[in-house]
Amino acid sequence: MTQAPLFTDSSCYHAAFAALLHAAEPHADPFLVLGNNAATAARLADDGLLRFSDPLEPLTSTFARHGYALHRHPVTTPEEWQGALEALRCGTAIAVAADAFHLPHYWVGHRTSHALHVVVLQDYDETSGTVRLLDPGEVVFFDERVPAEQLTPAMCEGQAGQAWMRLVAHPDREPARPDAGSLLDLSRALSGTGTDKGTGTGTAWLSGTGLVQALHDDLDTYLDAVGNRPRGADGTQQDWGLGPWLLLGLWWYHHTLRWLAGHLGTLAADGTLAGRADLVEAVDRASRDLLVVRNLMMRLGVMPADDKRSATFRGQLRPRLGLALENLNTAGTSLATLAEETR
Repeated sequence: MTQAPLFTDSSCYHAAFAALLHAAEPHADPFLVLGNNAATAARLADDGLLRFSDPLEPLTSTFARHGYALHRHPVTTPEEWQGALEALRCGTAIAVAADAFHLPHYWVGHRTSHALHVVVLQDYDETSGTVRLLDPGEVVFFDERVPAEQLTPAMCEGQAGQAWMRLVAHPDREPARPDAGSLLDLSRALSGTGTDKGTGTGTAWLSGTGLVQALHDDLDTYLDAVGNRPRGADGTQQDWGLGPWLLLGLWWYHHTLRWLAGHLGTLAADGTLAGRADLVEAVDRASRDLLVVRNLMMRLGVMPADDKRSATFRGQLRPRLGLALENLNTAGTSLATLAEETR
């Protein structure tokens, strides 16, 4: 990761919103804003299995805690897309969650998958009908002008959950600093018992330890779901079943923890949370272990059952989940202690 003005990151949500934040307030630190979040966005459905919400929900709450309003405008028709173009004509930078199937620059998903991909649009030129498209993702980094009409299929065809978003800073906004309440919320989101309701969304999400425990308890079911997931461009992201959503949800939560580690590391470096290298390391290790778990599940999902490596790959899963659980508990306890010290 880099905090240069042209921000790049492996999470399209974080990369795009960091760029959007930079467009709104060039001196704002994206780690201090976007990294102040530990929500899994996961819950247990009626069947007892994991379901994930769009990460836009906790990120909207994260922005709100720092004095920003993130306004989301769903797009299902060309008329609704015109609202985004009008905002661009007025000089507003926007982020769009577009159908990757119709994004020519995004070769990873172009013509292969109807998954959402988030990019930033700005600097609309009425004469040429072009707009600057900034995709600060590390895989395909793209920063060029494209015809605005080229984006119409990605925003208006199908029902993949497309939307455009603008960020507005409250005029009386003051930089948010960690207090006892915010630290305790982070602690509960990481290692609270049951569910964490301190998300500001009115919904109940599992804590990090709750998510890991749910994976551990029904691991075989989740492995079957990943192995039987559909491939290719069939259906949109809204139609995906348990297997694809599990892999995507774990990818999101990995990045949530990775950014939280960056957030806490920034606070440790500026003296706000001095001497808490152990806390930062615990969050970072949990993030890495969950990424390994996700990647192992993906490998097992395409590996023949009689492959000699299968048992070795499976044998790595529960130990990694155990390490993630241990580090999430360590981080949650450390944050709870800090909250008490801050009172």
